[in-house]
Amino acid sequence: MNFGRTISGSLGVLSFSLLALGLVGPGCEEGDAETGDEQDVVPEGAQTPFDLAGLCEENITRHAAVKAQELADGVVRWQCGDRPGVDGPMGTRDGRGQEYCEYQAIQKGKAVGSYADIDPNAKLYCYFTSVYLDVSVGDARDKKLAAELSKPENFGATFDVSLVRMDGAFNSRGAATTLVKDAMGVESDKNEDRQAACYLASIKFPEKAEKLKTLCRGVDLSKKSAWDKVYKQGARVPTKSSAEYDHFKDLTACMTVDRLENGGVDWRMSDPHISQVVVRANQECGCTYSELPNELEGFLQGTWSSKDALPPGCRRAKVDGQDYQQLTICEVPASERSDLEVNPDYSENLLAFCNDRFGKDIVLTAPLRAVENAGSCAETSGPFCSEFTKNAN
Repeated sequence: MNFGRTISGSLGVLSFSLLALGLVGPGCEEGDAETGDEQDVVPEGAQTPFDLAGLCEENITRHAAVKAQELADGVVRWQCGDRPGVDGPMGTRDGRGQEYCEYQAIQKGKAVGSYADIDPNAKLYCYFTSVYLDVSVGDARDKKLAAELSKPENFGATFDVSLVRMDGAFNSRGAATTLVKDAMGVESDKNEDRQAACYLASIKFPEKAEKLKTLCRGVDLSKKSAWDKVYKQGARVPTKSSAEYDHFKDLTACMTVDRLENGGVDWRMSDPHISQVVVRANQECGCTYSELPNELEGFLQGTWSSKDALPPGCRRAKVDGQDYQQLTICEVPASERSDLEVNPDYSENLLAFCNDRFGKDIVLTAPLRAVENAGSCAETSGPFCSEFTKNAN
């Protein structure tokens, strides 16, 4: 299983992207898994396909309320805020956000890490950027956006130019390219399908949950002898006519994240969901995707209800007098700012405060429809494709 995106691989993708800008979703190239202090800031990934089914089920449940809207709009959406367990120190590659969205606590245009670093009488902000690491060659764009962020309508103080674009190699356009390319080529896997069926059976028959887990976890269910034992406990791979089929396909498509050629990260909010939608769109509907337009400098920030809205207390940065959808400024109310001094969770970790206070309500949108190859979504029947292709190109 994949526990994190390899730095050497991500930088390889990044080098590629500067030559030919890419698509949507994360990935990595070949290389050894990260070790050392940075590796400690990520949650544990799935150890087995059965565990992965559980992670994917969480993702599917999280998106259930917006699934119909996602399918109709041809987009993929996930929260900016990191999942529990991602908690890196400020300034490390993994500490600023791992969901194509990075964040900082900002005061007087500079990043601050703890309450001891701030002026208690000055305004404090949480700042969110989804500007790709490889948005452009050179620093001209950074200087331009930093100058805009320094204006009174934004921070009203000289802004640190190093905080404009995202810092993590996995938050690049090149890394984004790899996941979708790989998701378009992934094939079904018998063991994975049966592991998903076993997991769903453990939910359907809670009295058998532990027995099913024992029979499935870490076991190769592609072998008939192993599957027969699970089958006797009620596990079934749903047929197309089954009421559980659509859910099953969501689950198995999500689970491909750990089998992609260049690797996905199963504990992220973004990777599994992007895999889920792209795999289904490609396998079932025939959809294929091309490069993101260079004009899109990062994934769009919004809310679960609207890509055009932001959480209360947040506003879009103004660039040339216009709302800029890849930079968000959230002002911390004075009462909350003073409370931070004695808060055991946040007084020494303002990054965690920004993540919890605003980040989990800021939602990223990847516009798949915008990079869909015209006419590629040829199959329009069935519950998924009939909805997903309704507004296809």
